[in-house]
Amino acid sequence: MGKKNGYNNVFIGFPEKGNYSRYKNDNIFQILEEIGKFYEFLSTSDATTTVSVAKGPINYNTDIFSSLFNTLDSIKQLLALGRINDAFSLIRKYNDAVIIHIYSLIVSEDEERLFFDDNHSLYNNIVNGWVNGKACLIEKGDYESKEKAYLSVIKGKDLALKRLLFNKQAQVVYGQKRSIGDDNIHYNNWNTFRLNNSQIMDYPISLSLLSEAYDTIRLLFVIHFSYLILLKPMVMLSCNYICELEEGLVPDEETKNYAASIVCDMFEKYIGTFDKELAGYLCNCNFLEIRY
Repeated sequence: MGKKNGYNNVFIGFPEKGNYSRYKNDNIFQILEEIGKFYEFLSTSDATTTVSVAKGPINYNTDIFSSLFNTLDSIKQLLALGRINDAFSLIRKYNDAVIIHIYSLIVSEDEERLFFDDNHSLYNNIVNGWVNGKACLIEKGDYESKEKAYLSVIKGKDLALKRLLFNKQAQVVYGQKRSIGDDNIHYNNWNTFRLNNSQIMDYPISLSLLSEAYDTIRLLFVIHFSYLILLKPMVMLSCNYICELEEGLVPDEETKNYAASIVCDMFEKYIGTFDKELAGYLCNCNFLEIRY
């Protein structure tokens, strides 16, 4: 599917007995539920200040994680209603959200270093203007140029991670997944109209489409999860150590850097099974201890 093969050439087929039940029990609903809960966890656990802006310290990540949770919930609801075309357009939105969030973390990290520079004006920060609604994070201009610009920033942040996530083959796959979303946003093919009908759940093509959706969501989550560990590992820490300190208890020092159980579960289920080399690299890229 996507621009190379195109939805126009997809044979939708005929209704099949039992297909509706298989559709309703597809594993796409499970991954959307689990990733959604993961973002919900991050939205409540991230107590660190990511950027200092003109209005004072602000942690915009909590809003981003909440928004991602809601986007995935919307995708899940649309798929449950058989509105596959609408769901794919939101998957394309999730793609943009993941990349923009990673880019914002890199930019804000760089700008935090300038906070103690007497010659630097806080009001000139890119993220400051973005969260205050005064500027776009990615300035307007030629689409292809700006896309390459912020993707190059992301890929240049860690060359080892770039090799694991954006090697030549992986980049082709990422581009194909992204183009499927484009087809569904812009109705590039006739079948995109036909795939927004609840009756599609009775057709065998629906399961292929759900499989495509699953692979795309998983890939985007792996990319996001990987850069979160690299850039903000503290948001994935277990709260047990801090909770015990607050309660006047003497916590085990070995647990101080333990990742939260939901982080370990998601890592084992979606990162460890995606690429073992990637999993090994992420386990060694910072202080976070992931038990899986």
